[in-house]
Amino acid sequence: MIEITKDWQDFWAEFFRIKCRNHDKNAQEFDKKLVSHTIHALNLKGGNKLLDLACGTGEKDLEFARRGMNVVGVDIAKVLVDYGNKTAQKENLPVKLIKGDMRDARFNEEFDACIVVSSFGLFDDSGNLKVLQAVEKALKHGGKFYIDLMNPFTRIKEREERWEKVEDGYLLMKYNHNLVTGKMRITSLYITKEGNLIKSKHDELVRLYTLPEMVKLIETAKLVFKGAYGSFSIPLEEYSVTSDSMIVLGEKT
Repeated sequence: MIEITKDWQDFWAEFFRIKCRNHDKNAQEFDKKLVSHTIHALNLKGGNKLLDLACGTGEKDLEFARRGMNVVGVDIAKVLVDYGNKTAQKENLPVKLIKGDMRDARFNEEFDACIVVSSFGLFDDSGNLKVLQAVEKALKHGGKFYIDLMNPFTRIKEREERWEKVEDGYLLMKYNHNLVTGKMRITSLYITKEGNLIKSKHDELVRLYTLPEMVKLIETAKLVFKGAYGSFSIPLEEYSVTSDSMIVLGEKT
């Protein structure tokens, strides 16, 4: 067996966000459900300008654009940005993806709404605050934000290891929860069909915020917390300790 180490931009971004997604039969339906929930929760309308931080390939952004919105996405992985822009061009949709770090997104009161889906908590507290400060700067006055996070109360009860068949190989995901720091360490291992082992160069550390912690961070960024929901269902479902997700809404006043 040959052991290979790859970082996010060299391998894992494309592996997770393109290859694994293309094997997920429910991915497109999830995007539609997410977009419907976001539009309903934020009361978005056609013509609104939307910012998507850590957008990945921007598949959900294409769905927003199909419903009449103009979308700008930011992601650190060039392979995902290129993939998403090509897809948008094929459909002639008003979606533009930009390569960049979401902490350093430099927009000034340009957007009616901003979303961060499944990507908040990737940094330490100061880095996560920078993300919210970038959101605050990017939003127009009265602009709204939508942040989808993992619910820490249900997440820590999940299995610590999970195997999954992807293409002709096998993916192992390991989860280690530190209840003192509130962080979850995610280790990714992929065994190819040739029997080679691909390891992540750096384990992913995700800060699992409780709702009071998240509200405090939002207020520190000079934003206003407006509510939290526990799923992508409509009618809106209030957040609870047993919810699948923790979806936080707020605005810039």
